Parts: sequence; C-alpha cells; structure tokens
Amino acid sequence: MTDDVKRPYRSTRRREQAAETRARVLDAAAELFRERGYERASIAAIAEAAGVADETVYGHFRNKRNLLGELMQRAVRGTDTRSVPDQAGPRAISAVTDQRRQLQLFAADVVRRLERAAPLVAVVGAGAQGEPELGRLLKQLHADRLQNLRVLVDALRANGSLRTPAAAATETVWALTSPELYGLLTGIGGWSRRRYTAWLAESLEALLLGPTPAR
Repeated sequence: MTDDVKRPYRSTRRREQAAETRARVLDAAAELFRERGYERASIAAIAEAAGVADETVYGHFRNKRNLLGELMQRAVRGTDTRSVPDQAGPRAISAVTDQRRQLQLFAADVVRRLERAAPLVAVVGAGAQGEPELGRLLKQLHADRLQNLRVLVDALRANGSLRTPAAAATETVWALTSPELYGLLTGIGGWSRRRYTAWLAESLEALLLGPTPAR
C-alpha cells in the first residue's frame, strides 16, 4: 500500500474515531446530567463514564456548558443533523394539504423530540437557578423552539385560515409543546405517548382551526 493510499485511510479512520469518542462522551454526559443534575455532573465524572481523559472532553467541548448545549441540539434533532425545518417530518407536514392531518403528523413528530429533550431541559431549568449561563441557554432553547414552530403555522396557513394571527398561533403551539408541560403531563400525570399525542393534536385543532365542515 502506497503512502498516498495510507494517508486518506488514516485520516478517515481518525475522523471516525473522533466521532465515536464524541458520541460516547455525549451519551455519558446525558446519563449523568439526568442522574445528578448539572452541578454534580463534573467533567471528571463524565470523562470517567465515557472511558476517556478529562482533556479529551475539554478538547471536544471546551466546557460543561457547551457540552450540555450540544446534548440539547442532539436531543431535538435526533440522528438527523439537519436543522429541524429541513428534516423529513416537518417537510412531510408541509406537503400535506389537509390542516387536521398536518396537526396529527406534527403531534406525532414533536412528541418524539420531546421524549428526548424534556429531561435535559429539566436539567437546564434546575441549573439555571444558580448558573446565569444556563439561564441564557434556557431562553435560547425556547427562542429556537418558537422560531422552528413558525414553520408549522406557515404550513397550516397555506391550506386555509386560522382562528388567530400567525404570531399568536405560533405562541399557542409553543406553549402546548413546551418540554415543561410535556414533563408535567407524562411524568407527574403519567400520560402515555399515545394520550399526549392525541391530546396535543385535538387541542391544537380546537384552538387554531375553524369548526369541522359538516358532511
């Protein structure tokens, strides 16, 4: 094997190893943040759980705040690295022409994101009490949600009128899909995924759309 062949192979393998290490650190951090909270989940503990040196964690993420931010992004996006509006679920919603069906598809899509993200948002919210940086992260997370949800409202308006102006409709969706409310209903209330999904679609339909046409 010539040096020209070896170099691309080694470079590719190094990138793969770096990606594997990064994912391992994120997995370890997610578990420790949920178990211990932000303050007690130290970089040293995360590194030990991931089987790497502290310096490796710092090299990938610089600090614990950035690590939690990346975890949140991964939770919201899932395995698809594209921004949320560019992913298959939101694109499928925009392709449908029936508003009620759009809301059903949206509810099914968003509940999976909430399942991943809500426990981490709870960590951010609890840590925000004593960490100004986490307070800013929490505000940014909710601002990003509001911006992403405008895509749904625009898709609905393309197929008919809504009960409220676009800004108010977006805020309605933003409130009903908040990780905090999801955590209350499914965690404290014990709701199943099926019940929450159905409730969300029905509630959004009642608040955003006009009466169902008579048959």
